[in-house]
Amino acid sequence: MGKEKSLYHAVVPLLVVIALGTTFLYILGIVVYRLYFHPLAKYPGPFWARITNWYSVYHAAIGDRHLQTYWGHKRFGKFVRIAPNLVTINDPAAIKDIYGVNQNVRKSSFYEASIAHNGFQNMFSSRDRDIHARKRRILAPAFTEANLCSMEPYILPHIDEFFRAASGEEHFSASRKCWTADLGKWGNYLTFDVMGDLVFGKDFGMLRGNESRELPDVIDAAVHRQLLNGCSPFMLRWNLDKLLFPDIVRRGMQLLVYAKKQVQLRMSADQNRKDFFSYIANAENKDGTKAYADSKEVFAEARGLILGGSDTTATQLAANFFYLTKNPHALKRLGEEIRSTFNSVDEIRLGKALDGCRYLYAVINETIRLSPSLPGVLPREVLKGGLTAAGEHFPAGVELSVPVYAVHHCEDIFFDPHMFIPERWLPEYTSEDAVKRCHDALTPFSYGSRQCIGKRLAVMELSLVIARSVWKYNLEYVAGGKDDRFRKSPEVVEYKLLDHLAAGRSGPVIRFTSRE
Repeated sequence: MGKEKSLYHAVVPLLVVIALGTTFLYILGIVVYRLYFHPLAKYPGPFWARITNWYSVYHAAIGDRHLQTYWGHKRFGKFVRIAPNLVTINDPAAIKDIYGVNQNVRKSSFYEASIAHNGFQNMFSSRDRDIHARKRRILAPAFTEANLCSMEPYILPHIDEFFRAASGEEHFSASRKCWTADLGKWGNYLTFDVMGDLVFGKDFGMLRGNESRELPDVIDAAVHRQLLNGCSPFMLRWNLDKLLFPDIVRRGMQLLVYAKKQVQLRMSADQNRKDFFSYIANAENKDGTKAYADSKEVFAEARGLILGGSDTTATQLAANFFYLTKNPHALKRLGEEIRSTFNSVDEIRLGKALDGCRYLYAVINETIRLSPSLPGVLPREVLKGGLTAAGEHFPAGVELSVPVYAVHHCEDIFFDPHMFIPERWLPEYTSEDAVKRCHDALTPFSYGSRQCIGKRLAVMELSLVIARSVWKYNLEYVAGGKDDRFRKSPEVVEYKLLDHLAAGRSGPVIRFTSRE
């Protein structure tokens, strides 16, 4: 027995040493490979970003990954390696190279984090081109110009309800003349109710407090979890997010449950209502079979529509109010345009008059440029044969992206890139060529065949809400929303975005004073 114990005490430490030594050599080998022999080894970037995905996970967790990427380009130049297998290119010319139709790429493994929730791809997460094309063909008729314009009667009542509910008017016998609202919250309530009406044919009543106002936080957690897992395939494979970010996981998981509930309620409701979901429910393949035969695939699509139809537009609403009230000259000019074009708030409808408000759309473009709703990176995997982007050739297997926030602040395209200057979108203040270059670099909705299908709807909502607000009220900034991470550049006044894939936000608080 004594000899056995002695042997045990001699062998176990040796095995531990061997295991630790093997692990150390394995990790050292990976580090050396990624620094010196990886196909992307020649591209500069932060040291930790070049050797481990956990660098991205950390910055995704604290919400500043888009800024780290931007500052990386300021330091290293056009090409920056922000992860071991990912290079971002801060050059508008690379947009068509990477995201253009029929380019030799596909969506990267980053999107597997979305598919993992229930095993099915939705239109946003689908990596396979044929699957995406099928899904987009089904929903495309819902997003035609004519069909979206026909949805205006469902949008306008929610905007009116926004003014009543946010002002507390329904609790008083007379209209409130002056009130304040946190647009980071109320903008979300509004866009969620609009989404519910257009997607599911249902008035959720979040503006009135009928629906849980915790849902926007659930949506934020769901996309944040997707970003965290997308940054680290290792974390996704071993479900480490449940250990490292339990609160985000707990909240985020509620979204799929909610989507399932809304699908089930919609399927038992009026089947004649022509909402967005009806295109999914009634879609058929060429042989007459149901295109969405598996309920889990329907749930995945509904989850995507809830995300895309509410949260991203809410970010833009809050940001527009922030920039307008922080830039009185722009607010004054917009007010003059809107109030001279329309004689009453009820005249502000979709059509030629609203489309002719050029400064309004310049304001919307400038806000989207400064504070895009998806400020980070949307990576693409290079396929067999490689890809040339911005003059550089990249081999198969590596991932590329044009970072949205960074390219929107590219000094070669946008003079004074951190300044709110709507005039840059009007050729009479710059030139036709300068405006074209600005548009070519503006990619808040991605680009090519994977461009956001709801782009036109988002702009419609923004134009109606902003125009009606400016006509009815004098607006004033009160507090909140300012980004505090530009300490070295105190002159920068930008709306604070948290890069959770779709942007997280808080504020601003705005004072509305009735003109009537």
